[in-house]
Amino acid sequence: MVLLHGIGANSMHWRFQFAGFADRFRVIAWNAPGYMLSDNLVAETPICRDYAGALSDFLDALQIGRFDLLANSFGTRVAQWFACWHADRIRSAVFTGSSIAQALPPKERARIVEGRMRQVARGGYGFGERAAALLGSRASADTAATVQNTLRATNPKGFMQAVRCIASGDTPPLGAGLTMPLLMIHGDEDRITPSAANAVLLAQAVPHAELTMLAGCGHLPEAEMPMRVNDLVREFLACGHPEHDSLEGAC
Repeated sequence: MVLLHGIGANSMHWRFQFAGFADRFRVIAWNAPGYMLSDNLVAETPICRDYAGALSDFLDALQIGRFDLLANSFGTRVAQWFACWHADRIRSAVFTGSSIAQALPPKERARIVEGRMRQVARGGYGFGERAAALLGSRASADTAATVQNTLRATNPKGFMQAVRCIASGDTPPLGAGLTMPLLMIHGDEDRITPSAANAVLLAQAVPHAELTMLAGCGHLPEAEMPMRVNDLVREFLACGHPEHDSLEGAC
């Protein structure tokens, strides 16, 4: 099981999934280029294929062929890009806080980049205050503190490379390559990637996709409601793959 974090997170974001799935899977969470100890991409404004290639190289280095994928937010973008060129390697995919490309005019793209630059200019502790915007009404104080600490570890250069890639508008057609079973888990209080403009549109483009909404949840279901998310993922993988017969859950 390969885990892809969001734009302001890192591999530590998935602590509840390591705890929940390590008994049945080899669980691997990457740090995207420019995150934690991962090198930055060479291009200041990478294209989507740069991230897809980096993930392919990462998997090759670990000798991973086919795998189940769990991704959040920007990680779902990376997953979509990867699927365009390597769909046969993904056995099943689960997206949380699904994010899709939006058609934006150049001025709006520039405004987004400038806004993100102001965020990182506040430093790690200031950046950590973004946690409030990411979470739903049911998130506990402990969850908010955990998310803050994860955000504070963000590398500004890697973060801005991802921002510029998204703002560039470089992306394959919606749903391209998503031929594998796909489950989307989305919080009904997600203010970062609202479902109507993201998960719902992706579900329309990928007819076999499933969409599950979580009440009172924001942009980070795996951190806000980890037991519920882990149960949904287990059931989905068990139903989609008979070889996962050790996973519990009725299909």
